Amino acid sequence: MTTTPSPEESTLSIRLTAHPMQRAGAFALALLAAEGRLRAMKHPEELTPEEIRFANDVMTADLEATVDAADSEQPGGFWLSISYMFWPNCPINPTNRKKLRREELRDKLHQWRDLPDTETLLEAPCVLCGRRACGWYGKVDIPLAASASYRNTTVPGHEGLALCRGCLLSFYAVPYACEIGGGRAALVHTWDDRFLAYVTGRQARRMLGKASLTSAATSSSLPNSRQCRVVEALRGYEEDLTDGVELLVFTNSNKEQELTVQSLEQPLAEWIRESAHGPHTVGWNYLCRAHHTEKTPGIFRLAGNLFDKPHHVVSSAVSYTSRITEETERVPGEILALAETCFSYASKVLMLSETESHEIRKLAHKIAEEVSGDLSELKKYLQAQKQPKTLREWLHRKAVDTTLRSRTREPFVTEQQWLLLFDSEERNYLHRDLLFLGVLAKVHELSPAWRDDPNARQELEEVIDSNGTDVDEE
Repeated sequence: MTTTPSPEESTLSIRLTAHPMQRAGAFALALLAAEGRLRAMKHPEELTPEEIRFANDVMTADLEATVDAADSEQPGGFWLSISYMFWPNCPINPTNRKKLRREELRDKLHQWRDLPDTETLLEAPCVLCGRRACGWYGKVDIPLAASASYRNTTVPGHEGLALCRGCLLSFYAVPYACEIGGGRAALVHTWDDRFLAYVTGRQARRMLGKASLTSAATSSSLPNSRQCRVVEALRGYEEDLTDGVELLVFTNSNKEQELTVQSLEQPLAEWIRESAHGPHTVGWNYLCRAHHTEKTPGIFRLAGNLFDKPHHVVSSAVSYTSRITEETERVPGEILALAETCFSYASKVLMLSETESHEIRKLAHKIAEEVSGDLSELKKYLQAQKQPKTLREWLHRKAVDTTLRSRTREPFVTEQQWLLLFDSEERNYLHRDLLFLGVLAKVHELSPAWRDDPNARQELEEVIDSNGTDVDEE
């Protein structure tokens, strides 16, 4: 049953809901409304009906370019290519597309996307925001939804999911919030509205600039390029983050429907953001250097670890400094900044307590005092720290030696330190890694003659600088 709406019911507005794609699409819609009129981007819920219609006109005009495209590889094919991923079998890409005249394609497009001044509303609430729905929708209009033709997925009498005009347009704007590449769309979502506005606005501007391209596959082929994009966005953001960040990688094509979600918890996302503005800016650069390989710039591997293996960030720094120390027989010049950055990361992200940090640093200073005066002793420690068993044996010998030659009653390794290194279950490897970094940092301080010059590896750093932020092939 349908009824004619009252003037209040027909008011066009946006409400944010609990659906991540609807939320991101709503902010993309707000950017489209602002860019075309050279105005500041509003919060989606502040958009007027006129502004919402203007944003929809922008989206419709972009899709109109597909009418003249023979296929997705021709001029105007950018949005046609994207339509197969987001809106399979929609009016601009029907199976008989090549048989239709341009006027027919254009008419079908406008029948699909035009919003009249008034409309007939359903006697059903929007499944997302509860307002009066304007129609039933499925896979063609909503990414990852079931097809509206599958009646066994809906309530009897319903022909799909009921959506209001605001939520429907938010879904239509989702592609503007996505990075497209490799047959997948990547969407950044967070419950922090300010950061969502920031990151969605950045991506929507990129998409507006790419509309003249003939292909949607414009992303970097380097591994973790999507994760790197999120890290870059966080480091370019200047306000505090109030929530974590998600990366949704998906496709809604007819060939497959797939969704992969990766997350950065709020402490990790905030630490990444702070690394670009606080005292660990230099240490961040050295973390990138520590993750660098011949084939992959460090920022890409670091971004991958931050998303998938956050505990490997510190161990990668350890592997790098250990290798440099053994190859040069010098303590890397970057160790001070790198060690402090790793301790900060462990405290704020991996939840290392202040007491644990203090005990690890205290033991690191003792070890450094023992090995800093003799290169052979330092080499013995470097070999010993590679395995828990050999480190345990080395510490035991040092504890006995220092007890025999010292009159103080303070043990070389306290019971608490011993437990942190060898009996704290899954976290002992982190404590040993931090101990190693702490030792080298103190050795660097105590023995100036053993310090190497980080500029001696300038060639490597130039490789990182030239490739570290090139995540788009634009």
